[in-house]
Amino acid sequence: MTRVPCLVYIVLIIHLERVMVLELPGSCKVGEYYETGTMACQSCPVNASMVTSSDGFSCSCEESSIPLNPGRCKPCGATALVSTDGATCVPRRCQTNAGRTVCRRCPADYVSVTQNFDGSPMKEVLCVKCARGFKAVNNACVRCAACVCAKNEMAVRDICVPKSFVSTRPKYEGALHPLALLDIIKHEYLCIIHDYIACRRLASECVNNFYPSDAAGPCRLWLQRGLVAHKGLPPLLIESANDKDPGIELPRGKESLKLAFIIHTSAGGLKILQHAKDAISPCFSSIEITIGKDFTRECVYNMTDLPLSDGDTLAVHLQRGGDFTPLPVTLRKPSGSLVQRATWPSSKFRRYYVVHNSMSSTNSTNTIYLRTLLIHLRMQRSKSLSTHMTIEAQYATKQTYARSVTTTLRVEHEMPSAGVLKGLEIWGGVLGALLSCYALVQWRGVLRRGGLQISLLPLLAGAIADAMYFAAWLATLHALAAEAGSHGLALPPAIAEEHIIRAFVVSSISLKAIKAAWVNWRQCRCDIFFLDWSEYNPPIQDTLSADNNLWKTMMVAREWSSMQTKRRANPGFTVPLALIILHLISPWQLSLPNSPSYSWAVGTLAWWAAYAPVLLAQWVWDRIVGSPTLGIARVCDGVGLSLLVFQEEFYAHYVHGRNNGSPDAKTMSGPLEACRVVCAPQLRNVYKQLATAGLGAMDEHETRQALLSRFLAAFFERALDGLSWVASERTVLERLLDVELVAREAGNTSALLYDPDSMPSCYALSWWGEEWTLATLDAMLFGCILLATKDWLLAALVTLGVWQIAKQLRAWFGDKNLKQHIGIGDIL
Repeated sequence: MTRVPCLVYIVLIIHLERVMVLELPGSCKVGEYYETGTMACQSCPVNASMVTSSDGFSCSCEESSIPLNPGRCKPCGATALVSTDGATCVPRRCQTNAGRTVCRRCPADYVSVTQNFDGSPMKEVLCVKCARGFKAVNNACVRCAACVCAKNEMAVRDICVPKSFVSTRPKYEGALHPLALLDIIKHEYLCIIHDYIACRRLASECVNNFYPSDAAGPCRLWLQRGLVAHKGLPPLLIESANDKDPGIELPRGKESLKLAFIIHTSAGGLKILQHAKDAISPCFSSIEITIGKDFTRECVYNMTDLPLSDGDTLAVHLQRGGDFTPLPVTLRKPSGSLVQRATWPSSKFRRYYVVHNSMSSTNSTNTIYLRTLLIHLRMQRSKSLSTHMTIEAQYATKQTYARSVTTTLRVEHEMPSAGVLKGLEIWGGVLGALLSCYALVQWRGVLRRGGLQISLLPLLAGAIADAMYFAAWLATLHALAAEAGSHGLALPPAIAEEHIIRAFVVSSISLKAIKAAWVNWRQCRCDIFFLDWSEYNPPIQDTLSADNNLWKTMMVAREWSSMQTKRRANPGFTVPLALIILHLISPWQLSLPNSPSYSWAVGTLAWWAAYAPVLLAQWVWDRIVGSPTLGIARVCDGVGLSLLVFQEEFYAHYVHGRNNGSPDAKTMSGPLEACRVVCAPQLRNVYKQLATAGLGAMDEHETRQALLSRFLAAFFERALDGLSWVASERTVLERLLDVELVAREAGNTSALLYDPDSMPSCYALSWWGEEWTLATLDAMLFGCILLATKDWLLAALVTLGVWQIAKQLRAWFGDKNLKQHIGIGDIL
């Protein structure tokens, strides 16, 4: 009993192995047929005048051959025709002249007869003319309606048309092919006598010719409605009771619109393309338009594979559930001009076409296809949100050798104003006025310190940059917050608003770059002096050489060099924290409209949300551990050197470092150890003469820098030539604005200005004192890259890269300036 299943399995395995090598129908080559018994391809007999049959499952006699037996055929040759029953070769009437044989052919209105009435073959092929009312088609006489026209009728493309209809019809003045014009006349007449299929075909010809306005063209029945009272014409226009388009009202929370394409076949059929399986191509399937989201779709298709006939047309409908509302289409010809609409009652065309082959009067064929379908939505706010939709079909001409064409589907939105311009007017006016006034106050202080008048340019550039940047940011945030709660749908700003925001951001970073370049240039050109008090004590001066005091200068110089590029808030911490914040709020960002401006505003918000805690944490750390700015004061006090840095020609920053125990030494304690020096006019003149004039006879072997150091040290050691100084605390407003509002340099009295805290003011000439300029520059750069690319990581990398490059350049130029002023080689 166990052997039977085994045999069955063996038989099945052998059968499966055979099946795996079997050939399938349709896989046979030319000259082969498929044998169903062996399930393989077999060759037709060679030299037997047999070819593969039409179904591919046998061999049959080739054309002009008759069967001799089941496996062989006999060709009739050029001088004979195969009889109607296909069994005999009937000779034709031929004659031979000079070795050339010529056989008679039947005229166009005749058919070839090869058999008698009893079915016997004729001795010779006869040509018989078809009777009246019939015509020869495929060697057979078929009934012809046009051949039996009455005297008052004429034949037009196989139908009888009254001569009065043709004679009273206006003369066509276009460039249609004569046969195409006859088709128009034929369909027009049939449409008048209530042939609805002819009306549909006439409508397709009207559409495919771009709605011509010729009085005798394919659109005559629509243009001259008074000629016939026919109601079977399909509508070609979308006419509304009101001339003003009311628009499409969107319910609250509605975020999308669905468009459906409907095909009108030339035979009068109708097909709705609702599903992907019904679509002609991705550009002609149902479209789900998300409000506020533009997109472009490229569709490449082969002309021969397009499932449309030459007379099919399309219409676009707005789909709401099971209701379809037709939408108007504007047509633009391949020349770029719009369709002439002067004689049409409306400019809202209802139907258009995808591909059309037109033949001109010179027998040249042009293939015109739909190149671009542009869907434009203009959003409008009122009590509710509505949209006005316009659709434009742009056509092009295909090259004769091109087989495939490309159609572009483009959806664009025109958004209403989001209030950004109003916000820019308010914020820009307020911030611009305040910051411009502050820049003028700063410029006044720079001039009083001995600065250049051209410094007004970078100061104003920085103020205007801050005003434009924060005005654009605040206006965009306000518009985003207002959009979210207006109609339950957040729309992106208008195109003009997007461009203005982009212009404000790019302009702000350009102006801020001018301010940052000026700040770095000014810091790298300041005069630096190291006052070694041991050189002014005669006993020490006689015993110590300058080389023994070199280490003191090196220590102070290195401390100053290390602090040139210190930041209050390190961008190395701010950038990663900003990326983390953006990642955390990314799910919320998906609900925002697709707007570069809104993405920039959210990214800028994340940046400042990261910068604030980094700055606060650094401040707390400095309070607990100690600020790095106090290091320069400790070093100066430890080595007995004082640091004097001139910010402007008559304005300097001083760090006291005298620590000898001489009872005659004049010490500066408390806040005066790190103060600002406002030079008196007499001190200015002496300093300027020593800085610009030659050394003269004072000391031919002493450098100008050493001479200036001796003079400035003498100023603090004793009142040189009767000069004196007074100490004064800066006011709260002066500390807040970093300007001197009170004149303190009257007469021959120099002023030493100090702050309650002990932080050296010389860091105003380093990055530590320009934190606001550099922080806003980083934020502007991060936002600008984010606005241009919408890539968080790229914006972060560019910001970090620019920071590092600027840091290296600032350190290099700062060290170069330091080496030039202290007169020592490479000590850093």
